[in-house]
Amino acid sequence: MKAVDLTPAEIKVLEQRRSALGAIDCSIEQKNKLISGIRDYKGSEYGMTQYGSYQVLSVHGNSSLPVELEGTFTDARHITRTIDNLITEGKLIEPK
Repeated sequence: MKAVDLTPAEIKVLEQRRSALGAIDCSIEQKNKLISGIRDYKGSEYGMTQYGSYQVLSVHGNSSLPVELEGTFTDARHITRTIDNLITEGKLIEPK
């Protein structure tokens, strides 16, 4: 590849274009992650994705999800069962 010298004006235009493309990418990503029917179970929020699988959104008292609750689940019962197991093991705290 050949090195190309750009003027400051050209660099500014390229940065604006990259910024606009980044915003479009974020918008597409947000639309693809639409989650409906958000439910709360013992302080953990989960909902159904547009593809019919379930995903945990947040866990009360934790800034990040436990490894066991990451990803998608085919049935909401798997999420509730996993949350109950994590509370039993002491990895999650049940809200009062």
